[in-house]
Amino acid sequence: MKSDKCLCQQLTVVIPQYNAWEETISCCSSLWRHHEGAVNVVVVDDGSAPVEAECARRYLGHKVTVLSQPHQGVTSAWNLGLQAVRTSYAVLLNNDAMTLQPWIGTAVRLLEENPRQLLGAERRRERLLDRIAMFDPGTDWSSMLAGWCVGFSMKLFAEVGRFDEAMSLYWSDTDWQLRWRALLGVAASSRLLPKGVLRHRGHQSTQRVHERSVLWQRDRSRFLLKWAGDAAVGRG
Repeated sequence: MKSDKCLCQQLTVVIPQYNAWEETISCCSSLWRHHEGAVNVVVVDDGSAPVEAECARRYLGHKVTVLSQPHQGVTSAWNLGLQAVRTSYAVLLNNDAMTLQPWIGTAVRLLEENPRQLLGAERRRERLLDRIAMFDPGTDWSSMLAGWCVGFSMKLFAEVGRFDEAMSLYWSDTDWQLRWRALLGVAASSRLLPKGVLRHRGHQSTQRVHERSVLWQRDRSRFLLKWAGDAAVGRG
């Protein structure tokens, strides 16, 4: 059996950052603290203030790949980060997630068992999907992986396609998981990492986005238009 140290080299952690560089440094430091050897990390700076971006580069640049883009939202940052992945597997991780125990080796083993499944740290219910008529009521469409930690094989990502940047901050992870389910049908399955290996500190970066409620409404409308048409947007 491969050691966790070897398995770590098969996975890249992609971490978006919009300001809040101290959160990114804490996130990466906790990863390194609990994993023996090198961990592949891509940090995508999504148009942070220059001082924020420079702090991240100064403290992380020698250990991680740091990419930069004008501020476009987390969805675009995910896509840019995934372009830089050269490993078989990737995990999208919010920068306010803390590693409490080693988990990357376990993630690779679980994804190797079924490279077409998704992997996460917790589930959430998207009750809006229960009201969209196109979804078969016999299937629990509303059970989703929480978007702060989602892992998959890069081959699966190529099949499903990029995250839809029409939804810049919200709903794009829901949209992507629905496209994955539509692609695989009954074969779609997801797994959770063991409890207690990661802790999410509650959308620390998103809370700093002043227009987040406006963006949520806009992205929700775009999601509904895509999946349910004009009538659903009008009712929403």
